[in-house]
Amino acid sequence: MSWSRTLKVRQTIRSQLEAGEEIALLFSDLRGFTAYTAQKGDRAAYQLSQHHEEILRPRIDEYGILVKSLGDGVMAAFETPDDAIQAAVGIQRAIRERNREMPDEPIDVGIGISSGRPVMTDIDFIGHAVNLAQRLSGLAKGGQILVTKRVQEIIALGEGLFFIPLGQQSLKGVGAEDVVEVAWMNEVARISDAADQLTLILTERGTVVVELAKDAKQDIREALDHLQEARAEEEGAFSAFLQRSIARFTQRLIGSSLGVFGMKREQGLARIGLALRGDVLLVETPDGTFRLRGVDRGTASSFIETANALREKIE
Repeated sequence: MSWSRTLKVRQTIRSQLEAGEEIALLFSDLRGFTAYTAQKGDRAAYQLSQHHEEILRPRIDEYGILVKSLGDGVMAAFETPDDAIQAAVGIQRAIRERNREMPDEPIDVGIGISSGRPVMTDIDFIGHAVNLAQRLSGLAKGGQILVTKRVQEIIALGEGLFFIPLGQQSLKGVGAEDVVEVAWMNEVARISDAADQLTLILTERGTVVVELAKDAKQDIREALDHLQEARAEEEGAFSAFLQRSIARFTQRLIGSSLGVFGMKREQGLARIGLALRGDVLLVETPDGTFRLRGVDRGTASSFIETANALREKIE
């Protein structure tokens, strides 16, 4: 975007706010950035953040303005929520194609969008709508676009997009908020594990896309490490024993599911096998087998049937 267009959009946004009108705010959140930095080093992390911004910037510039870069994400402002959603969809589609070209080094980005009347300074925006969009980006799985109920109420989505109400979610520092997902992948079915740490999406192109919650693998392992290191002399013998027991049980419960983090983010149905065992959906891939635990049996059966029908149609 040229400097003159950026200035024009900024002036329009300022005028809207001065007139008491709402604008839209967008935050992106690059998944696993902290772990990547620790593993690969600062230079590699910087290059990843630059690559992330290179993907986002042109899509944001087309509809709004980039307010600031946050290293592992960006903040952007738009005249309308519709503009923000168009930019977000463009971002996720570009990342999807990038991950198809580089399946062994996927990028996962969650996006949050809100609308409101924040305070606008010369270089930033401050207020509840800002905090809300940022929290939504942190809640979103890689590939997800999450918006507020307010955004859903004031816009109509374009062709190929639809809203999925997710109900009330507790957002840190914000409180309970009705959250809505913008589905953009031409999906025909989806299923999530009981903990909502990952979602499988079956698309019209005959692929299965994996969406991961923010740093789920790292959070799980850190929690297990903390429980297993509980010391009797500090927390009492019974408390320490109980925590270690919980840790062992949790490890058994989720351990076999951690393989999903090594799975390519999108694969063709021909490379994937699906089977239902009780409330566990077994997913066999060239990268290994993992399990979605605690799934709804009806949803899982429907997901498998739809996948099989689509597989036959493609073949």
